[in-house]
Amino acid sequence: PAPIYWSYLYTMNYADLILQRIPRLAYGGAEPMAELPYQQEVKVKNEALREFWDMNRLGGTLMPLIEAPMPRAYRTTTKRRVSVNEQRGLSLAFGEMTEPGVCAASDLEPAAHNAIYVYFFNKLSHPAFKPFSRALNWIVIRGNYTQFYVVLNIAKLDANIVRKAKQLAEDMVKANLGITAAMLFVDPTRSDYYLEAERPVDGLDLKLLFGPRLLTLAVEDLRLKYPPTVFSQVNEAFVPKMVSIAREMLGATNKDRLLDLYCGYGLFTFTLGRACKEAFGIELAGDSIITAQETARRLNLAGRIKFKPARITAESLLNQLPPMRPDQPEIILLDPPRQGADAGVISTLALRSPRRVLQICCGTDEIVPAVREWSNHGYRIEKAQPLDLFAGTPNLETLISLVPV
Repeated sequence: PAPIYWSYLYTMNYADLILQRIPRLAYGGAEPMAELPYQQEVKVKNEALREFWDMNRLGGTLMPLIEAPMPRAYRTTTKRRVSVNEQRGLSLAFGEMTEPGVCAASDLEPAAHNAIYVYFFNKLSHPAFKPFSRALNWIVIRGNYTQFYVVLNIAKLDANIVRKAKQLAEDMVKANLGITAAMLFVDPTRSDYYLEAERPVDGLDLKLLFGPRLLTLAVEDLRLKYPPTVFSQVNEAFVPKMVSIAREMLGATNKDRLLDLYCGYGLFTFTLGRACKEAFGIELAGDSIITAQETARRLNLAGRIKFKPARITAESLLNQLPPMRPDQPEIILLDPPRQGADAGVISTLALRSPRRVLQICCGTDEIVPAVREWSNHGYRIEKAQPLDLFAGTPNLETLISLVPV
């Protein structure tokens, strides 16, 4: 087909369309819609997304937003930046310190998370923990809604820090807050990104204080393991529904080969790939891919579901993907980070002529360049299903099925 020209794109981004529709009292911060009644939030998002869709002529069938099963108190990964003011004390904030002596709270986080942060605020405000507090970058809570894994992101390790960490670990166990594991994660760069900062070249970079090494996600009949330092969905209550919708939209059969790019620890590779003849997951080398390989062996699926560590670029895919065969139909699941796939990745995948693609976009504005690239290689949107995975914020997760024109 002739290429489509997209000069009319980006006349207004999705967040602007949201802000036009909400009261000014809700503006600001990372949770600009958390004060709205949830049904009003859903209405605003549906209207803004429809306008965005029509404005960019995306086509296909845009489905109504699927509402969050837990629109508030849903986040299973939360964080606080630790700051110490010598005169006015400790601060646990969402990002940059706004007010010394404050422990920030959020309506989008479970009450148990807020209780844990209050516990740390009180504990670390004690003079005996002042050197430890100064060394802390972030406190991160992960897990599910009843069991919590605490990651203490810290700038350095020395004998005094380790001693205080062990004392804190003993106190955490006694506090009866549902904390089942804790670890130190060393980041001497004090990165703004709380888990995937540069690792120390030499010496210790992780130290388990107590509890299991891995977290567990129960989904369908599977128990998937993943380290507390890697990405997982922050809204665990939505995961079963998301997997079910992805399965329906991808339409995998036992004749298909599934290519799952940016597979992480294998959530979609395992849940959807079991229906396929074979499945390949690709993710940047690191803890995610190692854990996925361990899970495949544990589930006795290593012969049919394989994982490869690789940086996902157009060049690397030529070498890392299995050879194409005329008798082997392929389906592709592409779930890149918020900024989208690297240049050329979609073009490289389109050359394999998959019979169906499921593109997952966690940034709404990224839908447009992704669809443009697929369109220029002969694919069109069949159906788009937005999910309110990040209720209380303007952000959506959108699943888009694409098929050959």
